[in-house]
Amino acid sequence: MRRWQVSLRRGQWPRMPARQKALIAAASWALAFVAAWQLVWLPTQARLYQAEQGLERERELAAYLQRVSRVPATTPALPAALSLARLNERAQAAGLQVTGLETKGQQVEMSLEGPPGPLLAWLQALELDGGRIRTMQLQVVGEHLQARVGLAPEGA
Repeated sequence: MRRWQVSLRRGQWPRMPARQKALIAAASWALAFVAAWQLVWLPTQARLYQAEQGLERERELAAYLQRVSRVPATTPALPAALSLARLNERAQAAGLQVTGLETKGQQVEMSLEGPPGPLLAWLQALELDGGRIRTMQLQVVGEHLQARVGLAPEGA
């Protein structure tokens, strides 16, 4: 092997036929092209593919966030007719005593007592204003009526 390298350096290149020189030059260029392809082009394409995949994931996440942000909250605000302050004011204006008032999501649980006529009129007016009675327990105590009422907005 060493003898061949030495003989090639001593002057065989100028004496080679042009066709062999062209084949060696073409093989050298092909080898250089393959080396450049492996060292530059393929890693660049792999990074480009990864960047495109990351961009696609970000676009999907952005679309998901857009959809989620448009969805209304699971517990929208109570209508004005069912706000705790308004219920308390209206009950006191009707001559009723509120003994308990709390919210559970969109539903309002209310305990009150008073004369039967004003209590039933108050419940009817509440339904006309958009409240819906889901549950009701009535109990007579002397001359008064005690009520435990579960209210929800219309359509809930």
